[in-house]
Amino acid sequence: MSAVIRVESLNKTFGRKQALFDLALSVEPGEMVALIGASGSGKSTLLRHVAGLACCDRSGGGSIQVLGREVQAAGRLNSEVRRLRADIGYIFQQFNLVGRLSVLQNVLLGCLGRIPRWRGTFGLFSAEEKQQALQALARVGLADLAQQRAST
Repeated sequence: MSAVIRVESLNKTFGRKQALFDLALSVEPGEMVALIGASGSGKSTLLRHVAGLACCDRSGGGSIQVLGREVQAAGRLNSEVRRLRADIGYIFQQFNLVGRLSVLQNVLLGCLGRIPRWRGTFGLFSAEEKQQALQALARVGLADLAQQRAST
């Protein structure tokens, strides 16, 4: 299998400030990667681009692929980017948790882009979806907090 994330020649400027310059990144299946750097060094900017929430500069011809599918190229988002986002997990720095829901229910909200709207509206998640959410919590050491309210 090829890289799960491939970034090539990514450039992003904000006015006169160059946030990303000719950035290349490849993340292979099973790898865990940490982005470390000072405030303002471009970590969040890169993640927003990988998730298809921001476009790179048109000049420079940068491209991003996730799971073998093009997210963007040459400053243009893929026309199917909304569908691609359903397979990309992105946690904002502010978390945006629903405090009255449990930790598990907050994780299950990540399924909303992949299930019928009526199931999401009523919070009807399958046993498999719940099991996957519990496995994700276990992977980050939070399984024991699954039933706790997120506000606590």
